[in-house]
Amino acid sequence: MSSAVIVILEVASPSRAATLGRATTNYLTHCGGCHGIEGVSGASFVPQLRETVGVFTCSEEGRRYLVRVPGVSMSLIRDDQELADVLNFVVFRMGGASTPPGTKPYSASEIHDLRADPIVTTDILKARAMVLQRSLALCSVSGK
Repeated sequence: MSSAVIVILEVASPSRAATLGRATTNYLTHCGGCHGIEGVSGASFVPQLRETVGVFTCSEEGRRYLVRVPGVSMSLIRDDQELADVLNFVVFRMGGASTPPGTKPYSASEIHDLRADPIVTTDILKARAMVLQRSLALCSVSGK
């Protein structure tokens, strides 16, 4: 066998394939198409998540917003724990330094309660901007 064939077989081997966690896979499948696979969306109305989303957790209103926003509350991820895992992935991994220290992870019961009350508005961008502004003010007060 030539060395080129051996290299191809080693790369293609399932034992060496990268394995993604369920939360990462759910994010990529259900969110990554719009928000970008690394949380960086294109120039559009879709918000960037990378190094920014964590500021929402500076306020209870912002924390609730992240679950109640239609793309999350009405997600095809129907299992509350799986959705909590995705949100925790987004807030803690993608949010990076924007997530304040001491932020508590989302729980399945919190997701269950909040997604039952989705945001209803004709101007989600305006609603987001208002929630973000209030969250940012609280982040700056707390030293974030």
